Amino acid sequence: MYNKDITICSRGDSMRLDSPQSIFNMGDTSIRVKQLVEVNKLILKHVNEYMGNTRTWERNTSLQEDFYKSFIDEIVRLEEDDGLELFVDFKRAKNYTVNPNRLGLRGRTLTNGLVKTGLITSNRKISNVGRAYFNNNLAEPDSIEKILGLSEDNLVYLRQFLKLRIYSSESDNYFYNFRFAVLFLSKYDNVPQQDFLKIIESIKPEQSEEELLSIISEYHETSTNNEAFEDFYKRTFVNTLRSNEELEAVKSMFDKQDLSDDNFVKYFNNRDSSKTSLLYKEFVLLLLNFVENPNASLLANIQKLSKDERIKKAFGEGRIPFKLKPNMSVIEFLQENNENPLLSGDGYQIYLQFVFSKHNDLIREYSDMCRRAFQATGLVSFDNGLVNLNNKWVILPLLKLLDKDFNLTGHENYDDYELNEDSVWFANKTTKEILNISESNIQTLYTIIGQQFGTSDFSKINNLIVRKRELEYRDFIETHFPVEKVIEILEYIKVRDDDKVFDLVTENATVPTIFEYILTIVWFYISKHKSFCLHQIFQVSLDGNKLPLTHRGGGAGDIEIVTEDYSLLIEATLMDLSSQKRGEMEPVIRHSINFALENDKSQTIFIANELDDNVINVFRATQFIQFNGTLKTGVVNGLKIFGLTTDELILILQKGINDIDLLNTITSYSSTIPIAIENNWRQEILDDIFSK
Repeated sequence: MYNKDITICSRGDSMRLDSPQSIFNMGDTSIRVKQLVEVNKLILKHVNEYMGNTRTWERNTSLQEDFYKSFIDEIVRLEEDDGLELFVDFKRAKNYTVNPNRLGLRGRTLTNGLVKTGLITSNRKISNVGRAYFNNNLAEPDSIEKILGLSEDNLVYLRQFLKLRIYSSESDNYFYNFRFAVLFLSKYDNVPQQDFLKIIESIKPEQSEEELLSIISEYHETSTNNEAFEDFYKRTFVNTLRSNEELEAVKSMFDKQDLSDDNFVKYFNNRDSSKTSLLYKEFVLLLLNFVENPNASLLANIQKLSKDERIKKAFGEGRIPFKLKPNMSVIEFLQENNENPLLSGDGYQIYLQFVFSKHNDLIREYSDMCRRAFQATGLVSFDNGLVNLNNKWVILPLLKLLDKDFNLTGHENYDDYELNEDSVWFANKTTKEILNISESNIQTLYTIIGQQFGTSDFSKINNLIVRKRELEYRDFIETHFPVEKVIEILEYIKVRDDDKVFDLVTENATVPTIFEYILTIVWFYISKHKSFCLHQIFQVSLDGNKLPLTHRGGGAGDIEIVTEDYSLLIEATLMDLSSQKRGEMEPVIRHSINFALENDKSQTIFIANELDDNVINVFRATQFIQFNGTLKTGVVNGLKIFGLTTDELILILQKGINDIDLLNTITSYSSTIPIAIENNWRQEILDDIFSK
């Protein structure tokens, strides 16, 4: 059987594999987006505004091109409005020029990820679930999802990925890649990230349910260090990467020494150039000759070819395939590389190395998108190179209850599933509905969870779950973000060293989102009584590592904290002085009004690297103004809005000033009688704050 070089998954933007040797991809590497959730929201918004009901996407390359250009224009506008660079991923794209030879390609690749997630259709129309997500109208969390404690952003990805099918290139067979991941991680802890992603990306839709379950069970030997991962991997997946017919043909080719150019072009294929296949031939014959007659001349040629990028990709997974040192002798070379299959003297083993190298090189290229996508569910954690399943104490009993109903494979017409807009794939359904979880199963699940907490009283279980989650979050914050590190992050945010911020927190969110996340942690540290649930006051959605993804939206303020002592709204911005009046004044006042209508003793604190005098003077004057509600009817007789700089916040942390003293001091300077608001009105208050 003639093999094609391994290709990426998709025929266009579907989740049907391109060939039997393809791997799936969760997006497109042409546009590598780190802030996946945030960018996807913007793309969804743009699809909604641009496509409407009249525009046709298919075979309309000029429209696809214009779509991309208009999206980049929107990114530029957003960044100008915010006065900062939001998305480094689009830095080069801002100087966009049309390539007539690739018309529409960027528009297609930009939207591929949303199609593959089911939020838009292949015709680039918002799906039912995509529209619900866009309108903040997702189906309310069911009883299972409430236990998991996930945000709306987490939920939409979790639900869609539980439905996501990877279809065969040759039939209507499919497998659920995310379901497999969940079941696999339910069995093992601290799985090396590289192992996990290689397994996930190597499964084929033609494999049966039994075969997939066998992969999970056989990994046990690797997890207990009784079998090297590479041995497990090659044993498990060699027959999925090439057909048995091809494997036998290659064995025969080397046994019979039928090493013709045609055979190398056929089996050591390179889709770009047959000349490259002949370079592979040169390298393979060189290796075989060297094993038979090891000498310095052949070694020099091996060393030279090993540094060729084509050889590295084909035989070394993108790296030099041997351990090399300057002035290396033949004996030293053989000693350093004695276990390398390329020096086995067996052409078939060299071929297998070629197969796995090409495959693993692709996995490295595409697995990062898989990682980011799975993290967005909030259910899978990738931390320090190790992968774990969050909320395992919920998932394990649930999977046990579902048993075989949690199927990993299936057979259903592809067109009916991915191309039918009324398909369950595009439906706004909860986890309970997707997995057909019965009420009796939920009752049993609650009983099991109750046993874990030592209670049979269902009325207490939810409170115990909240307490357990809160302890997890507090422990996480105190471990991963001690006060000293928080101050360091704020210092880098202050000078807009974004790369340092990404290194210290995450690359999966923009710096403004990270700023909100860090400010939430700041308030936790300065809180005297800590009488609030930390995990519930994050107004940014979190990934599986408890790190920020995106602002939740919905019209609320940035951070809302309600305790017995006070009600606090924190509004944060990284806009510069020239942008604050235009971009922040109205939203901050509007959010403060709505917050005050719902909460007693309300106070707003506005935080920025620099404060515009005009803006904070207007904020100060609002204490003398009567406001009408916007989201809720009612009247507010004056607002209390105080401004703090990032530097001042750092000083509050360093001096150990607590929230009660801070807010009491600010409140004590409030006035009910209108007075003139002059520049530097804050100074007296700040002096009082820092004198304590």
